[in-house]
Amino acid sequence: MDNRSLFAGLQYRGRVRSVRRDYHVLEGAHHYVVLSPKDDAGGYYAIVHRAALSYIAKRLGGKKSITTAEAFEACKRSKYLTNRFSVLNALYALVGTKDARISKVVGHKLFFGIRKRIV
Repeated sequence: MDNRSLFAGLQYRGRVRSVRRDYHVLEGAHHYVVLSPKDDAGGYYAIVHRAALSYIAKRLGGKKSITTAEAFEACKRSKYLTNRFSVLNALYALVGTKDARISKVVGHKLFFGIRKRIV
């Protein structure tokens, strides 16, 4: 995937308020972009494939109070979710699209509730 197709035609899906910063979720044709701007000119972005969100929703849909570590453990067989940060970005994308929510925050640990998708 090249940069032209990666950032072409993105639509804003939502804002996620986390412990330390806010994230913005943008939707593309085959992926989501999780964007976290900084106060200065820089920022952070991550690409999350739609298949990763489908995989998490299939494996963990209907569960409440799931941590990133528990989600990573349940999704180890996915080729799109290779580490905890990719799982965390996918969870942020689910929250941005209203398919999940941050149900609880304890210190710096986030707990997610993932909606069950009806197919």
